[in-house]
Amino acid sequence: MPNLKLQFAGLVLFLSPAVLFFSVSAHAISKCQDADGKWHYGDNAASICGDARITIIDDRGRKIDEVPPPMTVEEFNALEAEEKRKAAEERENAKRELEKRRILAIYPREESIIRARDERLKGMDNNIRVQEALLDDMRLDMKVLESKKVPEDPKARAKRESQINSQQESIDAYYQAITRLRREREQTSEKYERILSEFRELTAE
Repeated sequence: MPNLKLQFAGLVLFLSPAVLFFSVSAHAISKCQDADGKWHYGDNAASICGDARITIIDDRGRKIDEVPPPMTVEEFNALEAEEKRKAAEERENAKRELEKRRILAIYPREESIIRARDERLKGMDNNIRVQEALLDDMRLDMKVLESKKVPEDPKARAKRESQINSQQESIDAYYQAITRLRREREQTSEKYERILSEFRELTAE
């Protein structure tokens, strides 16, 4: 016949943790401190204290858990801003890493970057010189146009003024185009210097 005492003892041992947990949970008490420094206990403590921190204690006053207060609007906005900053930083790091791998794939040696830079800048410099020469010719044409005697006929005078205005507009447009080309040339030079610096860092690792 089975030993009933041993079976009962095993059942007690099996149930003891559950019973103990139930005992502690059943006697858990919430407490919190309101804005005036007054302590409140019981199930309604959270509603009385508003957004205060809630402490869960057992029947002996020992802390067994703690519920933090909800975030304020300022804290929530700060957390959201920090998460956006981290996400942007991760995207930028990923972009930089991709750019570094691209550099190593395109340029096998440092000399390749220098040669590509010099050829690109040489072509841009030639284009700038051509545009500057055209601008000089247009300015000479303007001087010739302005040096001519002003016609007495109103229609001829209006035509001449229109030609001068049109020529000046062309001069201004060319000057702006050359300014853009010079700026692009400077940006291109800076770009290749950055590529060269990154290549040296990558190959030094």
